[in-house]
Amino acid sequence: MQNYPEPYPYQHPFPYYYHYIFYVFLVIILIILVICAYIKIRFRFWAMQPVFHIYDLHYYLFPCGIINYELPEKNQYTNFKDIETIQYSKLSDLKLKQFTHFIKQHYLQNGDNQYCPTTKNITGYFTGHNCTSFFSFYYEDELLIDVKTQAQIPNKKIVGVMTTRPIHITINKAKNADATFDAYYVDYLCVDKTRRKQNIAPQVIQSHHYNQRLINKNILVSLFKREGDLTGIVPICVYNTYCFDMNRWAKPPPLLPYVSLIEVGKTNIHHLFDFFRDHNEKFDICILTETANMMHLINSKTIYIYMIIEQGEVICAYFFRRSYTYLKKGTEVLCCFASINCSKNSQLFAHGYKVALWKIYESHTAFKCAAIENISDNDVIVDNILERSRPIIVNPNAYFFYNFAYHTFHPKKVLVIN
Repeated sequence: MQNYPEPYPYQHPFPYYYHYIFYVFLVIILIILVICAYIKIRFRFWAMQPVFHIYDLHYYLFPCGIINYELPEKNQYTNFKDIETIQYSKLSDLKLKQFTHFIKQHYLQNGDNQYCPTTKNITGYFTGHNCTSFFSFYYEDELLIDVKTQAQIPNKKIVGVMTTRPIHITINKAKNADATFDAYYVDYLCVDKTRRKQNIAPQVIQSHHYNQRLINKNILVSLFKREGDLTGIVPICVYNTYCFDMNRWAKPPPLLPYVSLIEVGKTNIHHLFDFFRDHNEKFDICILTETANMMHLINSKTIYIYMIIEQGEVICAYFFRRSYTYLKKGTEVLCCFASINCSKNSQLFAHGYKVALWKIYESHTAFKCAAIENISDNDVIVDNILERSRPIIVNPNAYFFYNFAYHTFHPKKVLVIN
């Protein structure tokens, strides 16, 4: 009987583990599709906006910078019947007073927490810019009744507002033409407390952006600041703001004789800008307001800036903002929104903050709560204070671009002076 060779066992063209890799990729794709569907349903408005969505995988690999160079198109959220966008320079005193009244009624109002600015406090942020700023108003028709005659008087009631003002942005890590550009900072986005969750805010944002781009074709990007939910958008950075009760804090001892703490004013602000120029690459992204605007805010005591000088050189800078926010009557919050530390001595830097804070407190004793945004070099200050004090409030914050896609930055590498 003839012997035949044993047949070779069948070998699959791919190793067995390729099946598992295929299933892993399939699961990943399904997860991405589910996330995409959830965001488009849950955040319908933001899903159709030119922002960096968390499911935009190509932006993670190849961030494009400006997303849409063309003028925006009208869509279901543009509302030109009820929404009016006005350049700041063309705003009447009456509209500014109406805006302030609306903000005081509906913006950052929560129980004992009250935001109480004057018209002058608000308009200071829109003064001294080289480009125009914008205000948008969402009006709703209503009928008022004259008490004496019982006659009906037609009136336009404000139910939503939004503003934008120009800022300068430099991305030091970038290697493309979009490394330096101007943008608009979105502020005072507010809807009547009784009309929220009725699609008013999306209409205000969309209509404002459309009108802004139409009037000023040179600025294509906007910058938002949010608390809490990011609506499926990849942020520029995410950080916490800590608020501390100052009532138990004692006056800090003075700085050592070899350094001095100086408040920035018109006679020495050039030293601050020299300091900016020499150390701006310390941060991956710098977002700055116009010089004239910063000077106006300093003169009006809306912001306070202090520098530490050692041997004739600036080594540290601290930036404080008067918030006009009261946690309760007579208790105003003073916010340190940025700092720059070029000293090798972190204890000196943290102590300099405390001395500067106390100088401001002595000139305005209503400041009894100290807020610190944990961004730029403020982490050194926060860590130092947390060793002995517990915050009374911790709020999450984030910045994100509108019509611009870029990677997220570590908050320590982000400087915002605005």
